[in-house]
Amino acid sequence: MQAGSKSAGGASEKRGRGRPARPALDTQETRDGLLEAAIRLFARHGFEAVSTGDIAKAAGLTQSMVHYHFGSKDKIWRAAVTRLMRRRGPMFAPTRLEHAPLDPVAKLELLIRNLAAANAAEPDYARIVMQESIADSDRLQWLIEEFIAPGFKVFDDAIREAQERGLIRDLPLHDLTNIVTSTVSLTFSLGPLVQKLYDVDMGSEGYLSSLSSSIVDVLFAGLKTRP
Repeated sequence: MQAGSKSAGGASEKRGRGRPARPALDTQETRDGLLEAAIRLFARHGFEAVSTGDIAKAAGLTQSMVHYHFGSKDKIWRAAVTRLMRRRGPMFAPTRLEHAPLDPVAKLELLIRNLAAANAAEPDYARIVMQESIADSDRLQWLIEEFIAPGFKVFDDAIREAQERGLIRDLPLHDLTNIVTSTVSLTFSLGPLVQKLYDVDMGSEGYLSSLSSSIVDVLFAGLKTRP
């Protein structure tokens, strides 16, 4: 009986040694790799064209890893967008301006520069928003409620205050906020196009500074030369 027990114990130990090490599935590195791959693919191809298998392959992992960590394509999409926005958020950081001693126009100029810097660093944000806007999906509504509406409100408030104080023209608020945010955001989502057309390095500090200044100048002073 002792021999049998020993044999059974040996077989059990052998099976234990042969099992995959479960902690390897739970590593933050694995989860991060899947999320980064998902961000890139969803930004370039849109939600419908990307499968969980595509995400796993891009991350150098198996498809089962996606389902183990996230459960479904919709859940990894939301997790990927949330990761992107949390990384992008501190660069924009509009809430820090709430108590800043700036007049409304100066605040608006700073918001434009901060938004340009955030989109230069994370151009996939605007690409994902563009993909979901084209599809007009339920995911777009979630994006609006979670991330877009709060950011637009910061611009709405700054523009409204500047209008009330007679510092900028009284044009429709939705037009002005859309013009400002679209100009600043879409420019960087079209980065490869601009780089090929004009042979500029859109990732450089010099280009970001130049573009931000040009946007601010055109928006507040116009294109026409002064007499």
